[in-house]
Amino acid sequence: MAQPAYIQKTLKMKPEVSKIFDDLDAWLDHCRFNLLPFNEGDLYRSQEYRNFQRWSNGGERRPRTEYKGNNPRPYNQR
Repeated sequence: MAQPAYIQKTLKMKPEVSKIFDDLDAWLDHCRFNLLPFNEGDLYRSQEYRNFQRWSNGGERRPRTEYKGNNPRPYNQR
């Protein structure tokens, strides 16, 4: 039996709620695999989750530069 359109509209999950559940699932998997304590109440507040979120989104990746020490000299004077 088909449901009326207004019932289907009200039973649809909002995008904000589905994002929270997706984040919880990803965080639970990360905690299981890395043996971290899992507390769903601290999802967006814990420092570990912020580190995980930064890592999973690609983070701030800067190109590596060569270390030149305290007094860098040109290559031909070594």
